[in-house]
Amino acid sequence: MAANWSMSKPIAPKKTVENSDSDDDDDDDDDSEAGKDLWGAAKKEAASSKAREADRKALDAKIQAETERTKKQRIADANAQAEQMRLKRLEEEEKEARLREEQEREAEAARKAARQAAIANVQNVEQTVDLDLQRDIMKQYEQNFMDKEFGGGASPSSDFGF
Repeated sequence: MAANWSMSKPIAPKKTVENSDSDDDDDDDDDSEAGKDLWGAAKKEAASSKAREADRKALDAKIQAETERTKKQRIADANAQAEQMRLKRLEEEEKEARLREEQEREAEAARKAARQAAIANVQNVEQTVDLDLQRDIMKQYEQNFMDKEFGGGASPSSDFGF
């Protein structure tokens, strides 16, 4: 087990304006390989980050599209169900209206039949007079009248208080 003692160079502090005038470019050559490794790793990380971001956006768009499709489907189903309920309610109302009309027709027919029966009953009544009974009643009346006026009662003058 050998230990890896190779250490990368520490990053040099940024050059200030005063240090930038000097032509000390030799540390660029020493850092070029380590810088390339860091730069390559950063590029790879940026590329993978962009790829992950693109995948995430595509997934979000797919989820949103699926949500929107589901929402539209639910709205369409709800509208279809509402239309079915409306048609069913209209059908029931029409059925009830027909039933009421039928009952009204039956009631009107029953009223007309009862009226016709009453008219027929009145027209079937015959006026009959029992003449023998009428004669007997008249004889009794006349007899009672004659008995009071001519018959054996008090004198006619007594009627006036004399």
